Amino acid sequence: MLDAEITHYLLSMLVVFFGAWVQGMIGFGLAVVSAPVLYLIAPQMVPSALICVSLFTALLGLRRYRGKIDLADIKYAILGRVPGSLLGVLLLSFATHDTMSILIGVSVLLAVLISLSRINIRVSKKNLFIAGFISGVTGTTSSIGGPPVALVMQNESGDRIRAGMSVFFAFSNIISLIFLAAVGLFDLEDLVMALALLPAILAGSFLSGKLSLKVNQQIIRHMLLLICSFAGVSALASALH
Repeated sequence: MLDAEITHYLLSMLVVFFGAWVQGMIGFGLAVVSAPVLYLIAPQMVPSALICVSLFTALLGLRRYRGKIDLADIKYAILGRVPGSLLGVLLLSFATHDTMSILIGVSVLLAVLISLSRINIRVSKKNLFIAGFISGVTGTTSSIGGPPVALVMQNESGDRIRAGMSVFFAFSNIISLIFLAAVGLFDLEDLVMALALLPAILAGSFLSGKLSLKVNQQIIRHMLLLICSFAGVSALASALH
């Protein structure tokens, strides 16, 4: 039993390390990469502990891109996150294990489809608010809240996207955790689980900072889409076995 727990912990460290590296490179992706795998090997970490992990990663991003932060637009996505998170908590209250697997699998595959699409959505107060609302629902139920906002911001510069997404994740994860704590779905145990993964978060973020200008972004994007597609299908398969 102890060996299995150690193996699950090391696998969780590896998954979160890779997710933190991806998020540091492109602005989001930690939960998209991590949630499906963690839900299979350590389901107790999804969504609350993983949202906490995402918060730590966002704070590191804020520190790195503090000179590029602009709240003028992203604040509308943060405002949309509030009602979306409330709806997410209500849905989560009724979710079974299989329902959670389906939510995670669908969220990941939708993120992949959005990334592959040629949809061009203009950055506006309305679009950011809607994206924030959708992110609140998916982010609170499955911890995957980045893709809707990233889709709206996709035509911004790389550093502007990473800075904006870091601001959004920092505030929105706090909002989700407050709602989850209010209904007893986030507690000290979740925080401890997240803190145990802090070395992986720091290592992944550090590596992304060293490689962000040296690695072809398209290669990373294609790797991410391939891995996420497999993870999303696996999550759905586990629910529909």
